[in-house]
Amino acid sequence: MFGFKKKDKNSITTTAQQEINILDIKNNLIYTRDNLIISVIKINSLNMQLFSKKELLNKVKEITSELSTETKEFKMTSIARPVDVGTLIDYLREILSNTTDSIQKRLLRENIRETLNLTLVGDAVERQNLLIISENLTDNAEQEIQKRAREIVQKFDNCGMKLEILNDQYLIQICNSFTNMSVATKEDSDYQDYIPSLVA
Repeated sequence: MFGFKKKDKNSITTTAQQEINILDIKNNLIYTRDNLIISVIKINSLNMQLFSKKELLNKVKEITSELSTETKEFKMTSIARPVDVGTLIDYLREILSNTTDSIQKRLLRENIRETLNLTLVGDAVERQNLLIISENLTDNAEQEIQKRAREIVQKFDNCGMKLEILNDQYLIQICNSFTNMSVATKEDSDYQDYIPSLVA
């Protein structure tokens, strides 16, 4: 009735850990089970809405020109992550404790409450744009991919855009946001230990 099938005694059972392709994360690189090494580069936000049409067109031409020498493939993805509003809340609370004006106190309380409500319902998110490059694992692949990552950062820097090569802690955080939903919304947890092993 529900489509349940009897287990085939010859079927091979795989664990969730075997399904995840990540073998290791070290030296700011992700090593996969299918012999790839991956470097992830974060593209820091640049508000293009503030550009005029001419400025936007010039920016696109600059980026296109810089990336025209890039012959290997790369992937781009965007992840929505919660915005860290802790420092803003602390700042507003400090002003609140130091003010004597009742109207300013009321406005500050409303601002703090509204900011906290936005974070609780998940509306306070930022888009993090990531550029992903990979190489087949060979003897000098680590040096090649790190050199390529630095060159890409420099190309975008020439266009006035800031990029950063993600470190091990941030790579673990990114991988956890895909594989472990319980930490997907946590901002700065302690990721020193490891990516947890999954057991089926």
